[in-house]
Amino acid sequence: MADEDPITDKIPLDSDGSCFKGRLIGLSVALVGIVILGVAASLAPAEAGLGTHRALGLPPCNWITMMDMPCPTCGMTTAFSNTVRGDWVSGFRAQPLGLVFCVVVAMAIIGGLWTAILGRGPGGLISTVWNRWWTWGLVAFALLAWVWKIVDHRGLI
Repeated sequence: MADEDPITDKIPLDSDGSCFKGRLIGLSVALVGIVILGVAASLAPAEAGLGTHRALGLPPCNWITMMDMPCPTCGMTTAFSNTVRGDWVSGFRAQPLGLVFCVVVAMAIIGGLWTAILGRGPGGLISTVWNRWWTWGLVAFALLAWVWKIVDHRGLI
């Protein structure tokens, strides 16, 4: 199998020899991502760096209400809303992990469309690049982003 290209690996074929299911999954991933970024674009980002989710009819963060401490996801909606507008600095200030997730959603849209159109998934590329160090790095970044949000909430930044 030396002539397989890990970047453009084929989606497993269905029993009838087509790759319809894989294309449908790719299209579904792209559509979900488009909806997420569309909702983020439709919301006006809260200037406080959190609270944008309230425009969706959601309640205020219970962590802040009960303990005066932001939860690990505080500021995510605001970060998405800022990032889709190209305001990466405000997105980072709102929630660093939210900025990263917003970029990942955009990348998932591209990967989903790639799969839906070409019938080839980006899985080979992901599996050649992703390893446990990326996983631990993401966990560490998530914890640091939460610390950032706590420090920002306390007014120390």
